[in-house]
Amino acid sequence: MALIRLHLTKKMKIGLINPNRNSKDAAIHLGLGYLASYARQNHFDLEFNLLDTKIAKTKDFEAFFSQSYKLFAFTANSQCFEEAVEMAEKLKHSYPESLLCISGSYASSVKEKCLSNHPFDFAIYGEEEETFSELIDYVKGEKILESIKGLIYRDESGLIHINLPRPLITKIDQIPFPAYDLFQMKRYSRYDLLSNRGCPENYLYCSSSLVWTKRMRMRSIENILAEIKFLIKHYGKRNIYFDDECFNTNFKRVIEFCRLLVDKKLGIKWSCAIDIDSISSEIADLMKQAGCQNIRLAIESANDEVLKKLDKNTSIEKIQKGIKIFRKAGITVMGQFMIGNPGDTLESVKETIYFAKNSDLSQVEFYVPIPYRETELWEYIEENGKFLTKTEPYTFYNISPLIIFETPEFSYKEQLEAIELAAKNGFYHALTQDERNFTITKIAAPTLQKLMKNKSGNKLYLGLKKVYKKMK
Repeated sequence: MALIRLHLTKKMKIGLINPNRNSKDAAIHLGLGYLASYARQNHFDLEFNLLDTKIAKTKDFEAFFSQSYKLFAFTANSQCFEEAVEMAEKLKHSYPESLLCISGSYASSVKEKCLSNHPFDFAIYGEEEETFSELIDYVKGEKILESIKGLIYRDESGLIHINLPRPLITKIDQIPFPAYDLFQMKRYSRYDLLSNRGCPENYLYCSSSLVWTKRMRMRSIENILAEIKFLIKHYGKRNIYFDDECFNTNFKRVIEFCRLLVDKKLGIKWSCAIDIDSISSEIADLMKQAGCQNIRLAIESANDEVLKKLDKNTSIEKIQKGIKIFRKAGITVMGQFMIGNPGDTLESVKETIYFAKNSDLSQVEFYVPIPYRETELWEYIEENGKFLTKTEPYTFYNISPLIIFETPEFSYKEQLEAIELAAKNGFYHALTQDERNFTITKIAAPTLQKLMKNKSGNKLYLGLKKVYKKMK
């Protein structure tokens, strides 16, 4: 009887991994935090350990991998998927009995491709918490895989199955706060926080709907304030970064939130992404009074025709007016732009660079658009443009600058010229000769392996792989 009791109280160990060593900034991964907190709510026999490769030191890696786990759960976007695969391959070798699961935005985009030729046993697409909790039920022998909505799995014969999609959680206030106790909180300069899920906008390039759909679900102001108070009480005051797609979809809610922050004198500093249309001086002043320090604007282009192509219901005149309102209120404004979207040309990018230099923006960043499967941008390129590569994730090539497609109006050569012009103005990371060599070598390796037969192709592939790993 004593032996049975001991068996029942033994905890299942789950390793959570955030592979993001090349990320620009260290940030708490809310997705993993929510996976753990929701699973704890439904299972009382779990022990979680979390590894964030961005902030982990040698001793953290050693401590994490010194234990055995029943299940490893990775999260990854397209930029981090290569690192996730590399780690998963090592884990399959070192922990052959452990199960490996991958979730995150990339899994929701490519679905079964996460498992094809990769070591993961499962992938989760869409909203993740309930699916992950039910996957734990399966690992315990309490559920069959076929019944778990939102799950992708490989059966014993190697065939990959995609289960039905999972309905969204309707009452998101009932989801417990992320499991902050799993993170080394002192190593993060800010607290990330979600005040809503989803985005009602329909931008051509947007991929958030692959996870959240276009349905907007908002947490109550009381619930958000409770989480802020929890963070302050347990971890002290830090800047708070609202990681929502858009913080001010509902202006009444923003006003209520800001007034309560002022009334309760929480004294926090925070930043968020804003839709600048119909912003007013009164709202900007209230946001500043409530502690808002910085806003992020996804402007994308200073050309109105390009904005229309992107389904952005705004104009550069409205954007400039909004920037001035926030700057007058004492809030810094970061403008984010893209090079290469449908409608873009070399001339429209020159317009955008001129705007970026001469506007009241406090900070400017330029990117290239990333086409994800099932987005309107992907469909547009299929019908009107030309993919330069369809091999995902594109970061497997480590191309810098990363130009993935051409449009009839904007060739690869012109996009490269536009990027170099942005770099010359300090808005884009310039391409070094080493990076060019790295890109050529990495692209050449798998291509030549396919062209050459049998062992000779494999031998050349492995040789080139050694070369680009040394460059890395």
